[in-house]
Amino acid sequence: MKQIKLIIAAFAVVLATGLSANAQKIGHVDGEALVTLLPEFKTVQDKIQKYNSDTLGGEYTKMVKEYQEKDSVLKKTTVPSVKQVLEKDLGELGGALQNWQQIATQASQAKQAQLLGPLYDKVRKAIQDVAKEKGYAYVLAPDVIIVSPPSDDLTPAVAAKLGVKLPPQTAAPAARN
Repeated sequence: MKQIKLIIAAFAVVLATGLSANAQKIGHVDGEALVTLLPEFKTVQDKIQKYNSDTLGGEYTKMVKEYQEKDSVLKKTTVPSVKQVLEKDLGELGGALQNWQQIATQASQAKQAQLLGPLYDKVRKAIQDVAKEKGYAYVLAPDVIIVSPPSDDLTPAVAAKLGVKLPPQTAAPAARN
């Protein structure tokens, strides 16, 4: 998502510096809102939540249990070579447990990207199709642009193309200036 916004922002800078005297149609669309309105978005959100609780939570529980078991064995053993192996294993497991928040966040973000990617692709394709059909040279994301020339809101047209219904407050926003 951040990459898309960065690309759009860079595109807007190029647009602002490169506009010639020729009038070109400029539009904007709230792609993020459209993704959340897709029927399959709820299913994806449920899968992400299940992954976070079952897979990531289950993995954490498994690691804690393994740590406790090895720690218990370490306390009972007297063989130096076994102690050395167990201490090494406990050190690695302890580090992983300490870094678990970061590990889990990265894994969750990767899963979100994997599952949400096709939805963003679908919305991006619909935006491109609407822009081409309506003759728009530039389509911007309203939440990225701070200042821009007036533009038309293409969100309703893209929503229609995707077959989703916009909530009443989104259906008729004021024109951007």
